[in-house]
Amino acid sequence: MKISITSLGCSKNLVDSELILGSLKEGGHIITTEENADVIVINTCGFIGDAKKESINTILELAELKKTGSCKILIVTGCLVERYSKELKEEFPEVDHFWGTGNLLNINEILSNNKEYDFVRQSLGTIYDPDSPRVRLTESHTSYVKVSEGCSRTCSFCIIPRMRGIMRSRKIDSIYNEILNLSEQGVKEINLIAQDMTSYGRDIKTNLTDLLKQLTRIKSIEWIRLHYCYPWGITDELVDLLAGDNNLLPYIDMPIQHINDRLLKLMDRKTPKARIYSIIKKLKQNISDLTLRTTFIVGFPSETDDEFEELIDFIKEAKFDRAGAFKYSHEEGTPSFNLDNQVDEDIKEERLERFLNVQSDISFHKNKNLIGKEFSYFVEGEEGSSLNPFATRTSKT
Repeated sequence: MKISITSLGCSKNLVDSELILGSLKEGGHIITTEENADVIVINTCGFIGDAKKESINTILELAELKKTGSCKILIVTGCLVERYSKELKEEFPEVDHFWGTGNLLNINEILSNNKEYDFVRQSLGTIYDPDSPRVRLTESHTSYVKVSEGCSRTCSFCIIPRMRGIMRSRKIDSIYNEILNLSEQGVKEINLIAQDMTSYGRDIKTNLTDLLKQLTRIKSIEWIRLHYCYPWGITDELVDLLAGDNNLLPYIDMPIQHINDRLLKLMDRKTPKARIYSIIKKLKQNISDLTLRTTFIVGFPSETDDEFEELIDFIKEAKFDRAGAFKYSHEEGTPSFNLDNQVDEDIKEERLERFLNVQSDISFHKNKNLIGKEFSYFVEGEEGSSLNPFATRTSKT
């Protein structure tokens, strides 16, 4: 059968889509465009309001191809399905199958038997092997590698544990062998991803530094980059490893969310203001040429003007290389959903705009200071060309 996939959401979802494509290709199916597909697969995101809207609009858009295109089967999978399977089934009768995140690699079972499958919420999130079939959707030199699935943290604004389950780490050998396989395909840059990178291994009696020590032995990989390193797990040993002479990039993606202690406690973030300042100081003092990226939430329930100003003063002082912000999304099923003093949407919008303007000025001056310096880089392709031979589309919210 001719099949297309639309992948929405984060890089972790992208890996899932690559695994789905790998399974389909191994099953003898042909990857094609949406307009020419017999089967359309939509891998959804359900994290916050904007992501849910994008997923629903995409389902509506592609469902039309059952009327105007060659599509005969529409399959919807991903986090939105884990969160709203019953409601989606009632609202979208044109969808033939809703498929959970815990059994992505069994998608050929639907197509080969061509019968209705009731959605069953199983162990959430797919843990894959180094030899699991996979069709990469990134440029040829780079790849994402998921080191764990799910999250055991209890951040009050976050629905991920309900959609992906508690954290389950992959074994070091599995990750190591996957990266060896990728290096044989010409991959030079590895982006390690997880919901909570710095908690990696706690469930299997190992840790992130043990993993990284093994991965740095793969000399054919030139860059290894860490994403989603929550501050509670930034240890001295990890800092020393990142500061060393190896293929680990001096790059930390460390979501902070806020700096006010009262709000951090309401968010159940575990890391108070003083500890955050201490971690940032340690990183900057010990890792030369450090790139520090982070994200924040503005408009969290009961956030006052003074507390928002405290956040603005913090980013001015910290001068992050990259900093993003999101308006608080009022998500049912999260502890913060029932908090009093929800912030008006127009105030959230004003605070977001203010934050982005301040950070834009910081980024401008940081970028200006790079003029005249030399850097190593990868060439991804000529302008207007694509190195990716597979006709799919992806979106990141």
